[in-house]
Amino acid sequence: MTVYQMPVWELQSLPGLAQVETRLKEFSQANDRLTAHFSATVTVGGKRLRPALVLLCGAFYRARQNQLIDIATAVELIHTASLVHDDIIDNAATRRGKPTLSAEWGVQKAVLYGDFLFARAFSLLSKHGLNGTLGNMTQAISLMCEGEIEQSALLFNCDVTEADYFSYIHKKTAYFLSACCLAGAEACGMPVAEKRLLAAFGLQLGYAFQLTDDLLDISGSATGMGKAVMQDIKEGNLTLPLIKLLQDKRHGCAVRQLIAEKDFSAANLQFIRQTLLRCGILAETNEKAGLLLKRAKQNLEKLPLKPPRLLLTRLADYVAHRTS
Repeated sequence: MTVYQMPVWELQSLPGLAQVETRLKEFSQANDRLTAHFSATVTVGGKRLRPALVLLCGAFYRARQNQLIDIATAVELIHTASLVHDDIIDNAATRRGKPTLSAEWGVQKAVLYGDFLFARAFSLLSKHGLNGTLGNMTQAISLMCEGEIEQSALLFNCDVTEADYFSYIHKKTAYFLSACCLAGAEACGMPVAEKRLLAAFGLQLGYAFQLTDDLLDISGSATGMGKAVMQDIKEGNLTLPLIKLLQDKRHGCAVRQLIAEKDFSAANLQFIRQTLLRCGILAETNEKAGLLLKRAKQNLEKLPLKPPRLLLTRLADYVAHRTS
């Protein structure tokens, strides 16, 4: 049975993730009145993909378990902090079917809580003296910000290119997943050549994950996603399917005009959605995600044949077929 045929809870039952959940409860709040209310942002929901990558990549060789758990906890804190800040930027009302922190408690508190989570993450990372991991995670956060700036500069810009798109998803998504793989690899003392293979795996996985996310925004359901669909185009984020549609000789001009006028009525959004489907662009984008995952798994094939390698392969299958 492949991962995508399993319920998500089974994916989340990987050895060590229960300990990560305990650490997340501890580190997502402080001794005050408010952070205990905010901590549900961290502890409720989430696929735990990033800590799972740390734990699996750290299982190829013997690692100190407490160190691995702390690193896995830290990457989920970093991920959640970035989501809290993203929701502020996007003025998002819901995430995972619940009000966002900024919608419920206000922008000021959300900004500060995101910063608090970043600080808590680095307090966990710094105590183990893993300079390589600290450097990679610092670089990941820096690139997330750069990618967000790049993307915001291209909002509603119908001249955005595929190269622009892959530049900012490299920074916003792919590099961080690669850094998570490297963090686990460093914790277990993996040889340099094998670290590079895992880093390459994480990078390709990250590209595919973002492409799948973009497809779900178009073809998914609000119930499955826990948020409204077709949000990207309404916010001016022209993802790869839209970039390809704008280049279409038959429909590109009409879509360009709708975007220029920001005329995103239900009927127009349905027109865009159906056109993407009829033109084969959604299938083409899905095929591209599949190719990236194939490349990701080819890197795994060069690693020692151990249980974590098999689980990482199945994790890639889950990314390919996820519905939320």
